[in-house]
Order: sequence, then structure tokens, then C-alpha cells
Amino acid sequence: MRERTGGAARLPIVAALVAVACTVPATAAHAATSADEIDTVVALVNQERAEAGCDPVSVDAHLTDAAEGHSQDQSDMGKMTHTGSDGSSVGDRATKAGYAWRKVGENVASGTTSPERVMSLWMNSEAHRENILNCAYEDIGVARVGGYWTQDFGTPE
Repeated sequence: MRERTGGAARLPIVAALVAVACTVPATAAHAATSADEIDTVVALVNQERAEAGCDPVSVDAHLTDAAEGHSQDQSDMGKMTHTGSDGSSVGDRATKAGYAWRKVGENVASGTTSPERVMSLWMNSEAHRENILNCAYEDIGVARVGGYWTQDFGTPE
């Protein structure tokens, strides 16, 4: 983050940010992922996978349910984590959602509502990039609740 000099220049910016934050309805702050956001993230994932020589992943309803539940849980806890409030792992959540898996992986992120920005964050992180570009994964589930994103990947049994 680049810092500006001069206190007077900072005050109008801070006041503007506070005003905007205060006008956002509470329901919008916790809105679930829209279909457009899911489609955008999946398209960006598949674009990256194609460039790496991987087959595209397909949206799976079970993994989507697992991702939605985990994004909601992260939002409720107010923290980004791979461990659910009940101690669950991505494998536990995928199984509970009805996904019969041989391999699963998960990416989480927080602090943005932009599909493009969250993909940029994931692609600039080695571990997250590895999940996206893992050619063994066939399925995906994506969700966002508030600023908490979950991307679940799977290879079915």
C-alpha cells in the first residue's frame, strides 16, 4: 500500500470511504455468490488450465454446496481458514455434501468481491495456483459469501 503525504489530503478520502461503507445494506454485505460470479471464476480457471494443457473442470453441485457452506462458515466466524468451525476439512465437507471423491483440494480467499481479483490472488500464490492447474481435478465448486471465497476441486471415485 502506498502512503500519501499530508493529512489534509487523507481526510476527504477516508470520509468518502466511510460514507460508502455505511451506505451498503447489511444484506448486500453477506450476499451469496451470483451465477455470474461463479461462471466468471470457472471460465478464468478453465482459461488458466487450458494454457497449462489441462482439461477444463466442470461445475459440480455437491462441490458447490460444500463451497457455499464453507464460505458461509468463514463469514460467520469472521476469518479465512481451511478448517471449519466444527473442525471439518475440505474432504469432510465434500463427503458431507455428497461428493464421492478420490482427490479434493481447496482454495480460500477473503477481502474482495471481484471474481477477477480473487483469481489474480490465487494465481499469484504458488499453493493456490497448484490447485487450479492440477490436471487431475475434474470438478469444481465455487462460492462467495460477503468477502469470503471458497473454491473446491475434486476428482470423483
